[in-house]
Amino acid sequence: MIATNKSTRRIQRLIDFRCSQTEQLVRDRFQKDLQWNQEKARLSRVSSIQDDDLIEQMLSLGINAENMAAVHKFPVAMSAWASGSVTSQEAQVAFQETYTCEISGRSSEVKLFISWLITKPPEKMWQIWENYVRMRIPVVGLRHTQTIGRSIYRLAEKVAMESGGFWGYATICREEQEVLERIQKCYLLK
Repeated sequence: MIATNKSTRRIQRLIDFRCSQTEQLVRDRFQKDLQWNQEKARLSRVSSIQDDDLIEQMLSLGINAENMAAVHKFPVAMSAWASGSVTSQEAQVAFQETYTCEISGRSSEVKLFISWLITKPPEKMWQIWENYVRMRIPVVGLRHTQTIGRSIYRLAEKVAMESGGFWGYATICREEQEVLERIQKCYLLK
């Protein structure tokens, strides 16, 4: 009887151990899902976008509620990348022109923008940016959107001018011009 009791307890401990591992996996998965859904809700609220697919795409590329404002400036970084690489002059102009005002409290936004200057963002980021701008037009209005667009266009143009032409000044290559045209088209400036 004692031997049976020991083996029963040992079996019960093994079962408990196995169940506790499964329960922990379920709890961890639930916690991750909960955090993901909370982050989606925060980003949706901050961006005023209700499209779950776009919100999830943004989150998958590291865009969240804290750094979401950098999305507007994405084309400026892409203007620097248009010629194939980012020169130190382009990076300096892009950063200085984009963040001329006080940047305290915006460290997440600044870090994201700098990361776009260091490592070229994936091509799908263009589509995310375009969808974001299009979905924001009804929220903020066409006039305000075009004002933002003209500002972004001028910044991107300044960065493009930094890399081309005579000793690096005054010309825009075909690839940079394509970026500028994409900005104009998305912000309905043409």
